[in-house]
This record gives sequence, C-alpha cells and structure tokens, in this order.
Amino acid sequence: MTRPTNHTPTPSLRMRVVTTVIALFAVLLLIVGVSVDVVLGQQLRRDLDARLTDRAARAIELVNSGVGSEDLVQALQGDAIRVRVTTADGSVYGAPGEQPSAPASRPAAPPAGPANAPVRPGPPTPPAPPSDSLEITEPLPDGSTLSLLGDTTAIADVRQQLRILMIVAGAVTLLLAAAALTGAVRRALSPLDSMTSVARRITNGDRGRRLLPSKPKTDLGRTASAVDEMLDALEEAESREAAAAHAARLAEEDMRRFLADAAHELRTPVAGISALTQSLLRDVERRPDRVGRWSELLVAESSRASRLVADMLDSVRAENTSELELADADISEITRRTVERAELLSPNVQFEVDAPQSVPVRVDAGRIEQILSNVLDNACRFTPGEGTVRVTVGTDTHAVITVDDEGPGVAEIDRERIFERLVRLNSARDRASGGVGLGLSIARTLARAHGGELVCAAGPSGARFQLTLPLADRPTDSEQH
Repeated sequence: MTRPTNHTPTPSLRMRVVTTVIALFAVLLLIVGVSVDVVLGQQLRRDLDARLTDRAARAIELVNSGVGSEDLVQALQGDAIRVRVTTADGSVYGAPGEQPSAPASRPAAPPAGPANAPVRPGPPTPPAPPSDSLEITEPLPDGSTLSLLGDTTAIADVRQQLRILMIVAGAVTLLLAAAALTGAVRRALSPLDSMTSVARRITNGDRGRRLLPSKPKTDLGRTASAVDEMLDALEEAESREAAAAHAARLAEEDMRRFLADAAHELRTPVAGISALTQSLLRDVERRPDRVGRWSELLVAESSRASRLVADMLDSVRAENTSELELADADISEITRRTVERAELLSPNVQFEVDAPQSVPVRVDAGRIEQILSNVLDNACRFTPGEGTVRVTVGTDTHAVITVDDEGPGVAEIDRERIFERLVRLNSARDRASGGVGLGLSIARTLARAHGGELVCAAGPSGARFQLTLPLADRPTDSEQH
C-alpha cells in the first residue's frame, strides 16, 4: 500500500509559542515607547511655551513698574530662554545679531538716534538655537519690542536619554520574558510529554493504558479524551478482528473435521460397494446363487452413500437463507402432517399430538417439515418398541413445538455437541442406530435461518427437543377489511 506523500507540518510548539509571544510583546513595547516619546515631547514643548508666555506677561509688568530695557533682559534671561529687547529708537538689548520679526499689526518705529549709533552691550551671546526652537514676540508698553526664544535642546536631550533607556529596558525585559515564558510553556505543555509517553507504552504493547484527563473540558483535556476514544475504538477493532480470526480458524477447523469425517463416512459404503462389486463379478458364474444377495447389499450400500451425500448437501444448503421460500402457514397443520408421515415410517412407535387449531407463522413449510422430520426420526430411533413420542404445539412470544421421547436421554454435557456435524454420542448414537450425525445439525441450522432456535433439554422420561419460531405479524383491522 502506497503511503500518502503529504506530510503534516509539525514545528516546535514551544518555539512557536515563545517566538509569537515575544514578538507581540516587542511590538507592544515599541508602541508604548513611541507613544511615551511623542507625548513627553509634546508635554515638554507645552511647558516651554507656557514659560515663554509667563515671561512675556512678567515683562509687561516690569516695564509698567519702570524697569529699563537692560535690566528687563537680565530679569527675564535664563532657564533655556533667551531675551531680546528692541527699543523704539532701534537699540537692541539681549542677543545681538539676530533680528526678531516685529509684530504684524505694528509698523517698525524710525530710529530716534543717528543711524550709526552704537548698540548697547547686552548679555553674552548664547549658541544658536536649533531650528525647532519656540519664539514669542510681544510689544511692550514703552514702545519697545520683546522677543523670547525658547531653546529646545534640553528637550531633545531628555527625549534621547529616554529613548536609550527604553531600548535597554525593553531588551532586558524581552530577554527576561523569553526565559520566563520558556519555562512557563514547558510546564504548560508537560501533559503533551505525558501523552507521548503513554502513546509509546501503548505502541510497545500496553494496550490497556489510557490518558484519563483530570479536566476533560480544557483544550488538552479534550485532546486526551479524543485520544482515549480513539484507543478504545482501536482496541475494540482489534478485539473484533481477533474474534473474527478465531471464528475463522474454528470454522476452518470445523470444515476440515467435517471433510475428514465425511470422507471417513463415505469410505465405508464406497469400500463396501467396491468389495460387493468384486464379489459379484467373481461369483456371477461360479456361485450364481449369491448374485441376488450381493446385489441387495450393493443396493443398500449405494443407498447409504447416496443418503450421506444428500445429507451433506442439505447441511451446506441449510446455511443459505436466500433459498428459503417464506410464506404464511399454520405450524399446527405442518406439525400434524409431519407426525402422520412419521407414523407411517415408524409403525412400532406411538405418537401423541397436542396442537391448537391455528398458530400462524411465516416460514418455508418444506424446510420446517424437514426440521420436524429429523427431530422425529431421532426420537423414534431411540424410543424403545411400543414407546411413545409426544409432540406439543404452543405459543408464547414465539411458536413452540416440543418433542419428548422415552429414550435414554442426552447427558447435559452433550446437549450442545449433539447438534454438531457428524457427531455420535457414545451412550446413544452409534452406527447400528443408523444415520451419520447430520440430521440434528441440519435441523438447527434451518431453525436459525428462520430466526428461531432448536435446543435439547431433559424431558419427563427421555430427551426433549424444543423448536421455537417467530410468530407471523397479525394483520390490523384496516388490513382485514
């Protein structure tokens, strides 16, 4: 038998679980880190913008209180904020060299002094701010212009340090999570190792071992239950196969024994026919007075062989239920008719029949007569002269025909063997009594083919044979009309 070429994918379940969880965890950490970085950056810029707004408001208060431009720059400068004050006459205090944009609603005032007036010295010039710095320009009450520049370099440094910290912490967290998850998955999947161990023990011959999950409702529990059900089905199939093989061996042995016994039974009449034929040929001229006797014996042996062959054919044919010709019949009528035939064949035996008027059955009448004939023939063979054979027909859940004889009976240990093919019981059945041991076997086979049974039991004085047959289905009132 060619095995299928498609293989079931079997990757490492532990590796897949650990890899998948760590990948999801890494994505989650990345999303959290990016979110924290963005939110923190926005919050720091909002804080810087709020400080710039507060400085602008304070500048207005200081100008109203009479603080000069240079002192105003000194008061507002610092904390990552650079200040530039441009007076109405064009003087610049604070960070020289950078021209802050004037408010759009207010035109620039003409310089009050000469064009080449010197610029008053201010605080030292700080490094150029980054391009994303925040800038606020506000007009002051004295006509000067205030420019506040918020340096975002500190914000960028904080965010950079936070990113490095989150990367290192995330890597360490992933390593620790991978180690912990590997142990947890190994422990969680340990039942699979138990299942594998049990499966190997079963493979090695321990067919009765089962997984027996403690929690059959879980995923592994359902899997273990399914495996147990599969093992039960396999064990049952093995038992059926073993039983079928045993039955086949018994049938083969029975057939071999039957053929051996049949050959043995046929050997006697065939040997007799051969011997009588030789004697007939030898004495036909020298002893013509013996020819008649030899001819009678030859006919008897031929009849015996023919009867044996016919019985063996009937024994095989009885097992074929397709040859039954079922029809509605009255078992009481069939019984009475069969007893009348037995009375003609055994005139030295008395028969008593107790049968009701009608017991409907659906049977092959000819085969039922054959069953009763074989049973009656057996009863007559072992009933002494002037003895009585009693036949009773009754009904229970089935039609029941009982045959009691006055013979020696059958020992309890032999009441099943008596229905085997070519069996003679030492105490009652021998060659002198006639028959070859197929009659009762044929009778039981035909009874079972009709859905009934034939058994042997102890009778009042001898043996009792009881035939049961299913009753015919009675028609309903609507069918009768």
